[in-house]
Amino acid sequence: MNNNKITTKEIVVAAMVAAVIGVIFTLLDYAYMPLSAVLGTVFMELTFGIYMLSPALPMYIVRRPGMAIFGALVAAGVNLLLGSPYGIQLVLAGFLEALGVEIGYLVGKKYSGSYTNLVVGQILGAIFVLGRDTYFWGSPWVYGSTVAAGVIIVRLLSSVVIGILLVKVITAAIAKTGVLKGFRCVQ
Repeated sequence: MNNNKITTKEIVVAAMVAAVIGVIFTLLDYAYMPLSAVLGTVFMELTFGIYMLSPALPMYIVRRPGMAIFGALVAAGVNLLLGSPYGIQLVLAGFLEALGVEIGYLVGKKYSGSYTNLVVGQILGAIFVLGRDTYFWGSPWVYGSTVAAGVIIVRLLSSVVIGILLVKVITAAIAKTGVLKGFRCVQ
């Protein structure tokens, strides 16, 4: 594919992937609150890596500036249209996650999809959303410093380990279909 311009195929694939993620997020949203009440705040942070898929997967597949933000906003739009109980806050969370991923792809080998790109993006996305959580709700600090430390550690680990693992596995599965022929992620 042309290295200078984003193609229609790249936009369509990123949008389709993000739309599917938006549907998955809606299902997770309705399960999150009841499960959080039963399993606890720290345990539920394990899901954060899944929520990082909306910016991370389109960016890893396409590897062009703006694709993380595009993917996160498409997923958030689908999630909103399907009736997510979290409303406009999920757009802000998606944008902040995407901002982290975009920055992550600027370091190291730019837009190569290297582990440096992935890890830095996942960590920054998690930290940026933690900033939003602290500003709007005081969480995780309202639970005390021990729980807050657990929340932060589990969120970061989930973002890096689960998030990157899912990105790699899903990309490999999509690549087997042939849809990603010519994309940098399969070269």
